[in-house]
Amino acid sequence: MNEIGSLAGAFVSVCFERLRAEGAIPTSTSHRHLQAGLDFEELPLRELPEYARLAEAVLAAAPDTNWHGESESMTSWLLTSFLELCVQECSYAGSYDPLGPEVSAAIVQLTDVLSGQPYDMVLARQISHLVPASGSEIEINGVVIVPEGKGYLNYRILKEIPDADHAWKRHLTQTFRPPHALLMVREQVTGLDYFGAGDLERKLDRFQLGVSLLTGANVQGMYQVFGASSRISAQPASLELLARNSHVTTTRRTARLDGSEGPAIAALTDLVADARSKTVGPDTWLSSFGEALKRFANLDDTTGYGEQIVDLATALEGVVLGTNEGEGLTLRLCTRVAAVLAHDDDPAAVLFEELKQLYSLRSSIVHGGEVSVRSLNGKLRAMECVPSQDEEKNTLVRLGYAVDRLRDIVRRTILARICLARGEEPPWPFDEKGKTGVVKVDSVLADDTMRAAWRAYWRDMLDSLGAGAAARRAAPPVFSLTSDDR
Repeated sequence: MNEIGSLAGAFVSVCFERLRAEGAIPTSTSHRHLQAGLDFEELPLRELPEYARLAEAVLAAAPDTNWHGESESMTSWLLTSFLELCVQECSYAGSYDPLGPEVSAAIVQLTDVLSGQPYDMVLARQISHLVPASGSEIEINGVVIVPEGKGYLNYRILKEIPDADHAWKRHLTQTFRPPHALLMVREQVTGLDYFGAGDLERKLDRFQLGVSLLTGANVQGMYQVFGASSRISAQPASLELLARNSHVTTTRRTARLDGSEGPAIAALTDLVADARSKTVGPDTWLSSFGEALKRFANLDDTTGYGEQIVDLATALEGVVLGTNEGEGLTLRLCTRVAAVLAHDDDPAAVLFEELKQLYSLRSSIVHGGEVSVRSLNGKLRAMECVPSQDEEKNTLVRLGYAVDRLRDIVRRTILARICLARGEEPPWPFDEKGKTGVVKVDSVLADDTMRAAWRAYWRDMLDSLGAGAAARRAAPPVFSLTSDDR
């Protein structure tokens, strides 16, 4: 056995003695995974001479590791995770022999990590309202989609990120916004440096945005776990909550993907990336379009309806008005959206009226006005998207349909705006300046021929990218508590 193997065996031997004396081992059969800080104190073990010798050998074995001045804490976590693995495997074997095969196998894992054996950093995100159409696991654009099925998604996370128990602290995150699925991405790494989740997070964010733009589904990230595929690592797994879950949306529109959507999703995310590059430069402190896109992409539909209405209405302003607000904001907003989005499945008059009612609610919320239940019901009755009811006791349920409608309008407006700003001579560039001068948007849209040309321009562009379905008005959502799930 090499030096690290001998030192690791000595460290486990003395730690087992301490843990046995404290009653931590043998473990309970229902609680085999002990955690430092919860089941035993780590500090006394770090004061052992066996720990110091092993830690010194670990640092010597990984001279190229860049731990940014955190060598002590990262070495501590590496050796703690090694000890916890030894306890867990010995618990399953029913033998706590520091010279047994379970400890020997754990030592091999430790030396493999120190020798630079590659492993993965994995990001697993539980989401709502996005599932594989087949009910089986699929992969699209490098993102693995795991349906909930008969098993718990938490178990799959533990399989991919063995240290996820530390992130949960034994309190599994519970969500109830079915149907659920798990999105997973990974990146192969070597060594013991600190690895952040940034690139993997951005990959999942782009994928979710692409799905939402393509299908209109209200895909919502609930929580995510980030960690190593190796049980022994120099950094613990982490948990991040992505939604407040304080309110449950009353409507549901689920994206059911079969894998063929990959090119369309990639095309839409490329469109978004190109738009961002044109609107956010090194000297840009604030971009109205950039902020609008952020509000749409990060919309948390587990918040209250008032907050959602304000965020979506603000996003719509940023997309179609930019910094040019001035007078007649509501009229100009409704007119532009109706002119650009109108189609056989969504007449201009319907768009205009529903957006006017929604924006009236936004103004009351932002400017401190009051909206009575009677007034709210009157606005909802004027909206074709809200199911009619003989009784109006479920006002909040009906309001959910109105908010969903606003979200779909924002989605298609973003797509239209991005497409109209592309091309050698884009009809509506982001700086609103064409080769012939400033584009007078309202004047252009007042002309029947030009209005039709703009509508065709952005729809034809989406068709050419294989994403023509994204231009259509999304199908009506279903009530969240119904068994229907289209």
